[in-house]
Amino acid sequence: MFTLPYKNKRNLTLIETILLSILFHAAFLAYLPSQKLNDSLKSIELDIDILINEPEPVKEIIPEPVKEIIPEPVKEIIPEPVKEIIPEPVKKVTQVPKKDFVSQPKKETQPNNFVIKKKIESYSTTITKAISKQKRYPRIAQMRGWQGEIIAILEIDGQGNLITSKIDKTSGFKILDKEVIAMIKRASPLPAPPLELQSKVLTINVPISFKLQP
Repeated sequence: MFTLPYKNKRNLTLIETILLSILFHAAFLAYLPSQKLNDSLKSIELDIDILINEPEPVKEIIPEPVKEIIPEPVKEIIPEPVKEIIPEPVKKVTQVPKKDFVSQPKKETQPNNFVIKKKIESYSTTITKAISKQKRYPRIAQMRGWQGEIIAILEIDGQGNLITSKIDKTSGFKILDKEVIAMIKRASPLPAPPLELQSKVLTINVPISFKLQP
């Protein structure tokens, strides 16, 4: 605190005392913030010193030595020697002279009469059955009770073709006789004769019967 010199001492009035007190407090308040500012600056400098770390030393990167690639030596390809192909000698084929072959005529074996007779009988039965399947009894003959047996004569070639046909024995009723001729036409072409009869023109008797059931 400062004091007034003694020679200037005098009794202070109340107002002067209040003003001096205000000035003193103002000076003190002005001094106090500057003191706090200096303390805070010191603490900041301390913190900065603490936070700043020394940088780590940079490690020097030493590159690895590049290995030299040595190419492998190229192998020389030696071609294999070509084998000479020696053709085999051609064998001479000696042809044997062909002998003139004279074909001998075949002896025709003609069947005897008994065999031919049996073949004709069997063929006649076959023709009669084929024609009988075509029978249609005329309705007017049924109503009037007309009946009868008819024998037709047929001429047939070796392939079974009909040459001629006629009524050899009549039934006495024209309508029945006409039906037999119609039956023969419906049955054509007729079955072919057996091999032994194919070289002949055959005459076949065909019996047809018209009978009413009681």
